[in-house]
Amino acid sequence: NWSLPELNFGGQKFRLGTDNSMNINLSFSQALYSGGKLRAGLKLASYFQEQMDANLEVIRQNVTLAVHQAYYGVLLAQAILSVNEASYDRSVSQLDQVNKFHGAGTVSLYDVLRAKVQVANSKPPVIQAKNRLAVSEARLKSLIGMDQTSLVIIAGDLLFQNTGPTSLASALRRAVQQRPDMLAARLQTDMADRNIAVVRSDGRLNLSLSAGYQMQAQVNDGQVTGLGFNDFNRSLNTQLNVRFPIFDGRQNSSRVHQADADYELARFNESRLKRQIEVDATEAYLNVQEAKERMAAELVAVDLAERGLAIAQVQYKSGMSTQLEVIDAQLALTQAQTNHVTAKHDYAVALVTLQNVQGILGIE
Repeated sequence: NWSLPELNFGGQKFRLGTDNSMNINLSFSQALYSGGKLRAGLKLASYFQEQMDANLEVIRQNVTLAVHQAYYGVLLAQAILSVNEASYDRSVSQLDQVNKFHGAGTVSLYDVLRAKVQVANSKPPVIQAKNRLAVSEARLKSLIGMDQTSLVIIAGDLLFQNTGPTSLASALRRAVQQRPDMLAARLQTDMADRNIAVVRSDGRLNLSLSAGYQMQAQVNDGQVTGLGFNDFNRSLNTQLNVRFPIFDGRQNSSRVHQADADYELARFNESRLKRQIEVDATEAYLNVQEAKERMAAELVAVDLAERGLAIAQVQYKSGMSTQLEVIDAQLALTQAQTNHVTAKHDYAVALVTLQNVQGILGIE
């Protein structure tokens, strides 16, 4: 105490207190009843932890879906490149055949020029396909955190055994049950419900127990070094604290009404998300079915186009058709093969998209 107060009695001054005051305090407090606030608060914290886990799962699934899509994009680019290279090789082979026929005098110079034009027209799609493949690989490298200068070799193909859910009803049911964002919405509703109990508890009886232990000593400067444990005055007290708000200007009731409104809003958002998930799952399921049917149809088209090209080539060699028919058959085969690999890619993407919509997309 740097400056002690003094009292003056009849001309005499008296100091109040000592040069030093030493206090040691130990306190303890335990809530006994808080109107349900503690229990609701603990449950609220548990819901919040689960909600954060669900939000993390949403991000994980979206990243997984993006990597799947980029990977299948590379496979599609590889397949398109193979189709265009095969088309170019067919054009070159056709040019060689026409040159032989022209040397034998069975076809005109126009046929040679037309075959050369076809070879020239077949080259740009190969260049474009190579560029598309490089861009697809760059996108995949970026998504998985690889340096763009690193060499990446993509293994695999667009063949799948998984046929997806057996019915739209099962797809919808699984999506509503397992989507992590749907779980997060449910937890948000539960949190809003628990928050009502937390707010209401502020207007209820609160009961707590507290205890305090105190040690105190007062000495002047010259006596500090000789201060011992027994020189401290000790006290112990316990208290039972009861609090009950009588009037708060209706603040608590207003907060309860706000909590009720937040709960209704959370229920509405959960219901709206459920309807959106059902729409997403329906669209994803139908896309899977569409891609599956397209794959089957395009496979038939490829088979027919291959047979048509073989017939056109035989007829051209025997002089029964023109080179234009051979070129048309080549273009038809290239288009059918392109449509087929595109349908296979769309089926692969539709499957993983449906799994993502259902909340079951895994790294496997």
